[in-house]
Amino acid sequence: MKKFLACALALTLTSAMFASCGSSDDSSSSKAETTTTTTTAATTTEATTTTAAPESTADSTAASGTESEGEGAKDISEMPATLKNYEDASVYFKKDMDISSLVEPFSENDFEDDESHVNLSVEELAGIPMLKVEVLDQDEYGDYKIPKIRIHMEKLFEGHEADLEKIFTVKADVVTKAVGEFTGDDGVSSLVPGNFMGAFVTQPAKDDGTNSWNQLYEFGEAEWTSEWGSYELTMRPGIKDGATFANTTDPQFVSILRWSIPNQADFYIADLRFEDEDGNVIACANFGK
Repeated sequence: MKKFLACALALTLTSAMFASCGSSDDSSSSKAETTTTTTTAATTTEATTTTAAPESTADSTAASGTESEGEGAKDISEMPATLKNYEDASVYFKKDMDISSLVEPFSENDFEDDESHVNLSVEELAGIPMLKVEVLDQDEYGDYKIPKIRIHMEKLFEGHEADLEKIFTVKADVVTKAVGEFTGDDGVSSLVPGNFMGAFVTQPAKDDGTNSWNQLYEFGEAEWTSEWGSYELTMRPGIKDGATFANTTDPQFVSILRWSIPNQADFYIADLRFEDEDGNVIACANFGK
């Protein structure tokens, strides 16, 4: 039954995906072409370029979500062992960081459309400091709106801008955590994060002073048993012309969007890992270990 709910919800969210392709100053040039990667929480396959319509993408991501119905609930103490890149990541989040200077929400219409205001902070989860994204706004139906955040690459690599154009692959360890209960059609409620569906995007700087929009990976995951879920997101800007970052001090971003959900759930970014074409980690001297 919960698998049915996830798929039904994905169809409902299709309209949100049409409206969720970036801010007005940086997304208009490249919404038509999307590069996607099919993954599960445990396995990431090579990215492939596709021109599939957004409707079919929503269906496929919902079907590929990791549903853990029938498994035992996991204690949050198990979470650190699920992080794929934490031992050798490029960027770690620390409690004394000025997060507001590195990460920001964005919106096409001053949060009047489908985007949500968010609280951004660094919170320790099972002993690991992470970037916490707390979604604040609900729509007229009571569903939580879409959090859209972008991370300033030019600030992460300040003084080392030449490394930006070497980035071929971007990975992130992400954790979802229930805050409010999910209630099914049968009226049964449970404290689970439920669906975690959205997009992983690069917004490199262009010569005209704007940013391109490269929606390289649409993810579709879910957790229906435990209060938390853990996933690895992977995108490869190196396989698409115009998706790679530029050697410049101009603003450019890694962006993450989560589609709307009916229940309250926060998500956390534990780390970011940048790799060159050969899979070598590109260290971020300012924000590494």
